[in-house]
Amino acid sequence: MIGPELTGEDFSEQTREFEHKQQRKAGRPREIDAESLNHAVNELQFVLEQNWGVVGWLLRDAKSISDVRSAFKEIVHQNCRYLEPFTDDQAKPAKPNELRAIRKRLVELNNLHRRDYFRRQSAREAVERVSEARATDADPVKQVQIQAIVSCLEFKFQEADSLEQKSRTELEALQAQLKEREAYFAQTEILRFLDSSRRKFTPLKVASAMAGLPHVTARISCERCAQFGIKPSHGIAFDVFQTIERMVPEPIRDLGGSIETLREHLLNGPRSDLPVAAQLRKNWYFLESAIRSAARDTVAQRGSLTFRIFAEYSRTSTSHSAVDAALAEAIRIFKDDEDPELDQGPHWDPSRTSRTRGSKISKK
Repeated sequence: MIGPELTGEDFSEQTREFEHKQQRKAGRPREIDAESLNHAVNELQFVLEQNWGVVGWLLRDAKSISDVRSAFKEIVHQNCRYLEPFTDDQAKPAKPNELRAIRKRLVELNNLHRRDYFRRQSAREAVERVSEARATDADPVKQVQIQAIVSCLEFKFQEADSLEQKSRTELEALQAQLKEREAYFAQTEILRFLDSSRRKFTPLKVASAMAGLPHVTARISCERCAQFGIKPSHGIAFDVFQTIERMVPEPIRDLGGSIETLREHLLNGPRSDLPVAAQLRKNWYFLESAIRSAARDTVAQRGSLTFRIFAEYSRTSTSHSAVDAALAEAIRIFKDDEDPELDQGPHWDPSRTSRTRGSKISKK
């Protein structure tokens, strides 16, 4: 067997990695390169945008790291490894100098365990070679000689095995300790970032702050993103959120008027030709229902209206019953230059031609 028996460890490029570690000061986190940072920002931005209705509001209202953890745990149906430090309940307080000390010791233990592992492997292979030789040579004199060698080699293997187990146990314990401390650092840094930009934060800004953690601070992470020009465009999910934010006032004083204004904006507004407007026209039934549902909640926190509408719209438009699907199909709205028959998808039934322009939308 080649490589250490450590879960999650890969020594296939250990030589290069250790050489790189020795080039920087021991205990310092590895450099955050542009490619890694860009990948992290893109993944984090995507999952945040998809869940911004719930997660965005909880982050905006967060007052402790437990609130931060609770917010990120609301992200559903996404497998994003970058979220792990921000949802870890085992977070333990640690200062930056303590993290550096743990990382420095971890480098030392990695080196020690690597040596112990290969020493153990070498001892085991020596025992196996001698044992094989003893099995293939029937000379009684050689058998006695080999037996003495085998006993010595077996003792050396047991000694090496014991040392390898000890260094592996210490390494795993320190890795767990570092994980807990880094989780606390990451959660604390994001809370600090939220406190400094509570009124003007977006999924991209939060993702940029998270991307470099726990290796650098949230501020440095944002600065690195700016330095490397990492600023991906937001997706259509956040376009939907911003459209609702612009067009639905809080508090809603005239529900019918607000809905009609939004409808007119989607049909004839300056952004009516954009993909987000087309999606909202297609899902008008779910959007209108979400607005009406949010308006009924008269005790909700001020500032949460857009988040609540978007959360309800996201939930119902992506997961709904057959009845809701049928209603959504019947209550779509179309621009004058749009042909509903060209946008039916693979399940459109050509016999359903009775729908007229007058029945494009039901007004409540």
